Amino acid sequence: MSFDFVKKLDFESEFFELYKLSESSYAAISKENSGMGGNAGFIDIEDYLIIVDTTINTKAAEDLKKAASQYTHKEPNFIVITHYHMDHLMGTSLFDISTQIMTSDRTLKNIQTEGKKRIEEFKKMDLKEMEDSLAAEKDEEKRKEIENDLKFIKTVRSDDFFLREPNLTFKEGCVIYGKNKSVQLLTFNKAHTNGDVIIFIPEEKVLFAGDLLFARSDPWLGSGDPEGWLSVIEELLTLDFKVTVPGHGKLASKEEFSLQSQYIKEIIELVKKKIDAGEDPTQIGREDFSKELQSWKSPVLEWNINFLAEFLKKS
Repeated sequence: MSFDFVKKLDFESEFFELYKLSESSYAAISKENSGMGGNAGFIDIEDYLIIVDTTINTKAAEDLKKAASQYTHKEPNFIVITHYHMDHLMGTSLFDISTQIMTSDRTLKNIQTEGKKRIEEFKKMDLKEMEDSLAAEKDEEKRKEIENDLKFIKTVRSDDFFLREPNLTFKEGCVIYGKNKSVQLLTFNKAHTNGDVIIFIPEEKVLFAGDLLFARSDPWLGSGDPEGWLSVIEELLTLDFKVTVPGHGKLASKEEFSLQSQYIKEIIELVKKKIDAGEDPTQIGREDFSKELQSWKSPVLEWNINFLAEFLKKS
């Protein structure tokens, strides 16, 4: 997808490509297999500098902080966390208490419960098993994935690791007002997670969608409500925006939300048909989807099928 108004900036980072989307907004789009996790960005509305998500990698978060300083000559006033998954919030520890951290009340609850539970699980994982897998793996792409996982788990296990939790929350939404423009923070019914947050700059028609959008890649369904997600996409499409920063993938247009909605509808229907026919849903493959979805590549497809097989039996 090409956006004539977007400018790629000459910022050196092994983790992301930096883009200027509008007068105020910047997107840090994760490089493939960089170990950064989710996309991030920052917004300068004169009075305030706002960081959007802080990635899974503290070094990537350092680069994000450096980029924000270089292009705005300001220190961040706020961080907005889009949801509780670790690949969007690990870098909060780099920012001191002068930077307020904001999210929805449900996301904070998830960070304090599900997030902490996940950290404890990471601490108990068998590193030797992962190291043996790395030694045996020949595929360079898979090796990089294992290496990134190992780095993350070692970070979580280090003695100086800590996670700064949000200290400001809202139930439905709030607005941060600058001199000439505003930033709207909105949260929705359960979709990708319970408490997803978007960041919308109406004057500039820019949307930071968090993981409510995986651009041209399987969205992870297993932390939320797939059918609720479809309703949220309908709400998002009523907003007036020209460019979206997805949680994962390249910069996107409104079309990407429609494609993701199509994917969710199709995978639900495919799994339902297999269950109703008494067949194994894990036999579903890319070729079973519409042509425009068959080129997507992600291990998440298998995870989604397994999740939906259980989810649909309960519903």
